[in-house]
Amino acid sequence: MAALKLLSSGFRLCASGRSSRGAWHKGCVCYFSVSARHHTKFYTDPVEAVKDIPNGATLLVGGFGLCGIPENLIGALLKTGVKDLTAVSNNAGVDNFGLGLLLRSKQIKRMVSSYVGENAEFERQFLSGELEVELTPQGTLAERIRAGGAGVPAFYTSTGYGTLVQEGGSPIKYNKDGSVAIASKPREVREFNGQHFILEEAITGDFALVKAWKADRAGNVIFRKSARNFNLPMCKAAATTVVERLSLRKEGDGKAKSGKPGEDVRERIIRRAALEFEDGMYANLGIGIPLLASNFISPNMTVHLQSENGVLGLGPYPLKHEADADLINAVSVSVLQGKMVKGMGGAMDLVSSSKTKVVVTMEHSAKGNAHKIMEKCTLPLTGKQCVNRIITEKNTPTTSMPLYFVSYVENFGQLYG
Repeated sequence: MAALKLLSSGFRLCASGRSSRGAWHKGCVCYFSVSARHHTKFYTDPVEAVKDIPNGATLLVGGFGLCGIPENLIGALLKTGVKDLTAVSNNAGVDNFGLGLLLRSKQIKRMVSSYVGENAEFERQFLSGELEVELTPQGTLAERIRAGGAGVPAFYTSTGYGTLVQEGGSPIKYNKDGSVAIASKPREVREFNGQHFILEEAITGDFALVKAWKADRAGNVIFRKSARNFNLPMCKAAATTVVERLSLRKEGDGKAKSGKPGEDVRERIIRRAALEFEDGMYANLGIGIPLLASNFISPNMTVHLQSENGVLGLGPYPLKHEADADLINAVSVSVLQGKMVKGMGGAMDLVSSSKTKVVVTMEHSAKGNAHKIMEKCTLPLTGKQCVNRIITEKNTPTTSMPLYFVSYVENFGQLYG
């Protein structure tokens, strides 16, 4: 049986557990119940809770961006000095917080992630050959972890077909001279009902580090709002899970923003894009300009908005007193400079469905008036012939534009075609 650990000290309690007998929803929280047969341990020191994690272990680390990450358990690993870790996480933290701390101390050998565009040290280590990186589409990453917890060894998905994910050859590790030392392998392809799918293998871990809102001594944990994210499936996919529990969560104190001051261009773009919505429609809002769309939906219609981090029923940006650190959208703040190694995030999953209407919102030109709409892609593809409409501040057509390719890098809707 899998081990179960609980760490309690004042405001925090860490619990660890593996599989569950059931998970269910009630309001904005998710309840996760583990079998009473699991071996449970309690700790008052986070270092004690993680000190048995050995060198070379595979860690599943919960969180989306900086929401729901087990920051205190990550800090404890800094103290144990464990090294050569394989870390599976949607993001790689930032330079001075989250997994970014373990990257800075060079305790991580390989990262398996979806979007890493907020960590300059990550970029430096990867491009200099110090770090192995396996970039995985966000939905595929979530399903690989879920499958691992369910005992499913592999599954087929249409996400990534026709891209480097399927074809192989994407750099996992560079040599110091910039040549590719390790490249990704091609995926097996099969056809079902006239559509192509690729085979993806499940992910399991030796340990999972997650954060929960509440936990009890029987090993039951509750995840709150969008802080649930990757934490739930990771609980099920690891041999031992250590759960950091917060009994008190401070509300956000920042002012609500629907965009950066003075960005009238983006507002013009998204006001036009909001006209694409129809009553009863379900729409996913990607990071950047699309997230502003929630503020410009006609009050005479109902549109069900989904954010990339899994929130269904996304509303307008909150007022200051309504801000909640456990309820976030998928927005990213920082942008890496130099070479682009951000990752595909959830875009590859979204454009893989032939039944989905894909609308790209973006500024017409990059810095220095460089073109964003191009004759031919210069970066690996996120999707092939998948875009139905492009909306910029210079051209807001009433009819669909020709099909284009979307680049592998998410950068406020950067487009190549």
